[in-house]
This record gives sequence, C-alpha cells and structure tokens, in this order.
Amino acid sequence: MNPKKTRLLIFCDWYAPAFKAGGPIRSIVNFVDRFKNQYDIHVFTSDRDINEKKPFKNIQVDHWLEKDGYHIWYYSPGTMTYKKVKSVIAEINPDKIYLNSMFSNMIKPMVAAYMSGRLIIAPRGMLRRSALVVKPIKKMIYLRLLKLMGLAPYLSFHSTGEHETKDIKRFFPKAKRIVLAPNLPVAVNKNLIQSEKAIGELRIVFVGRLHPIKKLDFLLDALVKAKGDIALDIVATREDADYWRKCKKLIGKMQFKTDINSYIDLPHAKIKPLLEKSHLFVLPTEGENFGHAIFEALAVGCPVLISDQTPWRNLGSKKAGIDLPLADLSCFTKAIQTFVDMGDDEWQEYRNGALALARDYENNLEAVSQYKQLFEDVE
Repeated sequence: MNPKKTRLLIFCDWYAPAFKAGGPIRSIVNFVDRFKNQYDIHVFTSDRDINEKKPFKNIQVDHWLEKDGYHIWYYSPGTMTYKKVKSVIAEINPDKIYLNSMFSNMIKPMVAAYMSGRLIIAPRGMLRRSALVVKPIKKMIYLRLLKLMGLAPYLSFHSTGEHETKDIKRFFPKAKRIVLAPNLPVAVNKNLIQSEKAIGELRIVFVGRLHPIKKLDFLLDALVKAKGDIALDIVATREDADYWRKCKKLIGKMQFKTDINSYIDLPHAKIKPLLEKSHLFVLPTEGENFGHAIFEALAVGCPVLISDQTPWRNLGSKKAGIDLPLADLSCFTKAIQTFVDMGDDEWQEYRNGALALARDYENNLEAVSQYKQLFEDVE
C-alpha cells in the first residue's frame, strides 16, 4: 500500500497563467511543478492577473479543477471571503496550509488557520526594508496588528535565504519555527545556443516590473554616456503608470543613439528567447529576495549586470557578470562600456561563467530534504 501523501493547501494572490506579479508567481509555479507528484497539492488563487479587470480566458472559475498532477481553484472577485476560506480549509483538511505572501488577502487564511499549527507563511522578500518603503504606513499598521493579535507563536515561516531569516526574526522574534529552503528556479539549459558578439556592439535586456524599485530609469541614465552600437530590450509588466511615463520620456530622448524596444506585459514563456539572443542582462534593482529573472538569464548563459542588493554576489570572480552598488551611476556606465568593448572570446567566457553559476546552484539544491523539513515537520 502506498503511503498517504502530505496534503498541501496553497493560498496565493496569483498563479499561472498570471505572470505580471513576477517572482512570487514563478516561485510557487516552480514549486508545484517540482513537487506535484510528491505532495497532494491544492492551489486557491485569483481568476485574473494583477491589476486586470478581466478573468483568464477559457478557465472555469469558482470550483476545483484537476490539472496535471494537482488541483486548483480560481476564485472570482469578492468570493474569497473569510467564510469561504474557512470552508475550503475544512473541505480539503490539509496537513499544511501555505501562504505565498505576507500581505493582501493572506490575512484571511492567516486568521482562520493560525491556531491549527498547520500554517506556513512565505514572505517572498516582502519584509525587506526596500519592500517595506512601498506603502509603508499600511504595511507597518498590518505588521503591528499581527503583533498585537499575538499570532507569532503559532506561525511557521518559509525563508529562502539568510537575509530573509533575519528579516523574519526582526518582525517575528517569537515565531514558532523558521525553515530555510531556497527558491526553486527554472531548469538550466544543457548547452549554450550558438551566438556571437562583435567589439563595439551590445544587446541589453531588462526584465522587471515597471516600478521604481527595479530602477529602469537608472539603467536608462547609465546608458546615456555609453558609446557603441547599443540596443536595449525592455521586458516589463505594468504596475506604476507614473513611473512608466517618466521612463518613456527618458527613452524618447535616447532613441537617436540607442535602439530601444519595449515588450510590455509579455507572457513569461516568450521571455526566454529574448534572453538567449542578448549579450547582457541588466537589472539595477533596489532589492531581490531571489531574483528569478536574474537566474533565468544565467540559466541560458546570459551574463548579468546587477546591483549588490540581491543574493547573486561576487559575479566578477565567477566570470558570470558584475554586481555593483547603486551609489555611483558612472560605475554602471563603465560596466556597460566594458561589455560594449568586449570581443567574442571574452564574452564567451562570461557566457560559460553565467551558465556554470546557474548549473552549480541547481546541482547544490537540496530541495527534497529542505522542503520535507518545511512540510513534514522533520527537524
């Protein structure tokens, strides 16, 4: 007789085919893809992408659907009530209840299930200082409320890195348990695709949300003084309309010297080909919990130029790219110029270094044992 699978009930604001919320969606999609045969997984999520007024096409809503190895419920607006959450928990009777967020609708399952001892919360970088400065009053009131309610001793947390563990401890020093299990990324390409680079040319790709924290404007400013045959592909999801208007003004001033193409709200499946044909991925972000877009660039052998506010550090020594502080714009310009002036032989070294770094991360993952500890109470 086969042993009973651990049953997981996952609450998340968005799930595939949603893609506009970025990393948190990729984190949970990659988890389900990897563990759907090991665990009995039920996902409860919204019927539309972030900031969308229309639901997904050709997807039935408000009841359980059987997917390839897991179950999913796409709820329509207004139906994720506290009563409904309680009903779903009672119906599924999961061994563990997993919240793929700290904020938004997650307060309902948190309050509904915290005393059961089955609740696990994944902050997904939302407790980072750089994340908390966005709508800070609302978030601090929320965190203060959780503290006043005395929930911490009942809450288990999923941390994806040492920095996140420190963030969790800062806000929830009395948390029941904190389990470290790294993010699960996309599969790494087995080999590099055929590509070449000439001295004096550079095709850059930026992938991120249209939000000040991703600092597209910083990249555009850094490109102003760079010299050469430079092209930039902006792959971005809409979020902050005012910020995008600011960036478009900068783009308008640069078109005479830089070939800039914008791919707004491009489905995730179409991003990989753009990464594969690029010479350099650039993301001067103010902070990433993991950086799925960064990893996806490395995973196809695209070198990266990023800030020092991500887990991907000391890239130069690995010949995988460059990580720099944000304090000096000119350093980013110099780094871009270095890649413009780079010949094919050296660029191929960086491509191999990027792919090797992604492969090392993939090979060193102890995903099964770490997630077993998270979901099966293994100490």
